[in-house]
Amino acid sequence: MKRPLIIVIVAAALLAVAGCGKKDFGTTGLVKLTDHVYAMIATGPTATEGLGANSGFVVGRDGVLVIDTRYTPALANELLAAIRSVTKAPIKYVVNTHYHPDHAWGNMVFKAQGARIMARPETREALEKYSPEYLAYYKKRSKETYDMLKDIQIVPPDTTVTDNEEINLGDVKAVIRCFGPAHTAGDCVVIVPKGRIAFVGGLVVNGYHPNLGDPGVDLDNWIKSLDRLAVMPIDNIVPGQGRVCGKETIASEKEYITRLRNQCDQDIQRMVPMDQAAMAISIPGAEGYLQPNVLPFNVQAVYRYEIPRIVQPDFAFDLPAEFQIVDGGGNPKLGFIHWGAALQAGSMEIDAQWKQTSSREVIVQDVAEVVKRYSQTGPYEMTTDGSKRIDIGGEKAIAQYGAWTFKKESGTSGGGVWTWAVVIRNGTLYSIRLGVEAGLNAREEKLNMENLEKVASTFRLTPRAS
Repeated sequence: MKRPLIIVIVAAALLAVAGCGKKDFGTTGLVKLTDHVYAMIATGPTATEGLGANSGFVVGRDGVLVIDTRYTPALANELLAAIRSVTKAPIKYVVNTHYHPDHAWGNMVFKAQGARIMARPETREALEKYSPEYLAYYKKRSKETYDMLKDIQIVPPDTTVTDNEEINLGDVKAVIRCFGPAHTAGDCVVIVPKGRIAFVGGLVVNGYHPNLGDPGVDLDNWIKSLDRLAVMPIDNIVPGQGRVCGKETIASEKEYITRLRNQCDQDIQRMVPMDQAAMAISIPGAEGYLQPNVLPFNVQAVYRYEIPRIVQPDFAFDLPAEFQIVDGGGNPKLGFIHWGAALQAGSMEIDAQWKQTSSREVIVQDVAEVVKRYSQTGPYEMTTDGSKRIDIGGEKAIAQYGAWTFKKESGTSGGGVWTWAVVIRNGTLYSIRLGVEAGLNAREEKLNMENLEKVASTFRLTPRAS
């Protein structure tokens, strides 16, 4: 059983985000944009450089506003030193444009300066929810990065913001704009009208691959947000990653997202497996973007986002929160969706396929034939131990069950148990495969399969979206 792509959320969210505009200041480090506004532009994409994430600050007569606080304590202190090289005014405010660690984990440094930390409520929630997962990921997979982060204190925002909220620094003001979920669920933009400058967080980047994989992403509203930015009175953009640009970069970001969605949509309709698409899809014009390892994660993210809209399943399960779409393809008449959930020891998955049929009933041989075809063409060796009936949406459906192992050519060891049921409803045949992996622990396999069969019992027909 392939493990669900749960870890993608953690891995991709830290690898930054599209396009290079014609107007490029061509410098990194501390960049003076006006007498009041400064950008702190990351020197590169490595963890030591802050994963390419930018920050900045606005200096007024009454105090300083910081926009994003960088990734590590060392980088946050570097930003603090840059501010102090310009002004001794008190640092009164911090705005987190979103919750990603490379933009918000320096909050502790500025909280110690007495700053009020401001953000959307969704940003606060996500920072508290996901930060422990990020730290655990680094501790397990990258000692060098973890050593830079182990002294981090996660400091969530203490003030929530709404759209069009103003921060008055005396002789200059900043306006916070919130367009709704896009790059994350809690995006906001900081605009300094006096300089026609926008700090856009993860909504726009310059010369990096966009990170489209956050759990709160809304690709449709991301495009709408870019359209709103494009008509605003802005001359200079401080992107989430990359050097300061003009508004041309907005079009590059929109083109990247649109092209990737179009390619993924076509592959989903053709039932190209997600893993295969992730390795094959490329974006014209993005060949030189930094962090190219983000592109496969983006393909996977777009697949998960687009699959329900394209295949339009007319059924649903009451899936626990840990389940996510792992793959899928086809159309309303012929298709499949594959969900998976990672466990502390192993994983669970549900694979539902559908096609129109003239048959009126299912017999054991029908199920056996489905299992046989999958065993011949799929990634596992399937052995059948017997037949039984399980509850599929209130119907005692015919099912087979048995054990599976990875095929030898996969080079992967391990295995688990499976149950496969077939039902016919309103002229459509639904084939439902349940799979469990528990490190070959027979007791855990049995318990997990029982839980999975309870999920399968919640199967129900639902109207398709119009």
